[in-house]
Amino acid sequence: MKRDYQQQIILKDLSQFSVIYLVPLADWHIGDRNVATDIIQGYIGWIAERDNAFTILNGDLINAATKESAAELYDDLVTSDQTYERVRDLCQPIRNKILMITRGNHEEAIYKKVGADYTARLAHDLGDVPYKPDGGMLGVRLGTNVKGMCYIYATHGWGGARTIGAKVKKAQDLMQVADVHIYVLSHDHTQNINRGNTLAPPAAKVQFSKPMYCTVRRKLFINTGGFIRYGGYIQRRGYTPQDLGTPRIRIELKRDAHTTHIDLHASI
Repeated sequence: MKRDYQQQIILKDLSQFSVIYLVPLADWHIGDRNVATDIIQGYIGWIAERDNAFTILNGDLINAATKESAAELYDDLVTSDQTYERVRDLCQPIRNKILMITRGNHEEAIYKKVGADYTARLAHDLGDVPYKPDGGMLGVRLGTNVKGMCYIYATHGWGGARTIGAKVKKAQDLMQVADVHIYVLSHDHTQNINRGNTLAPPAAKVQFSKPMYCTVRRKLFINTGGFIRYGGYIQRRGYTPQDLGTPRIRIELKRDAHTTHIDLHASI
């Protein structure tokens, strides 16, 4: 059977930790004149200072405006090559904490025009970070004594949703794509956290001589935020001002008397 390596799960052994923080970063739009570089650096510093903090880079790190794009070509302060160098330099302090990189629609536009994939180049230059241009699944192993796996699915996003409900629904729709603990969606520049619980059979071995009960499995839906201050095409097209930044996810492996489970929390 032919292997589909695009669907190969990225595996990361972080079993030295029972608790980690995942801070997904996307939509920096470096090159735009309104980019909030100070806030980006604040998140990078927070991740770099903590041994158990990690990130996924989820696309649109560079603005890469063209004559056909919504972003204004002549508002960009630098060329795409200069923008790339800035992004690479920003990522250096956390190069060993990036679990996966995906490609956004702004990088996709350049790739379609000239075949230059800046995010693939970034993944290589930062030390062969796992790269999933269209999105992918990540499995993280936690636990110093008892081991457990947490699975995350991340993709940049699509469309031009304006309402909070429409943006949240897109993240929830990813549940039709993958069965994981955490779903991460970017693109809409709106931070949001939503939880959805489902009933599932227990992970323990089935014993027909004893009763068996459903367990509640928590799923976490994350919409990441943006890093462009209000103005330019965002204001001109009537989009509302958004808080800058991104959610922080806390992932903990917990064990009670009978089972081990992944405990999920997130904050903005």
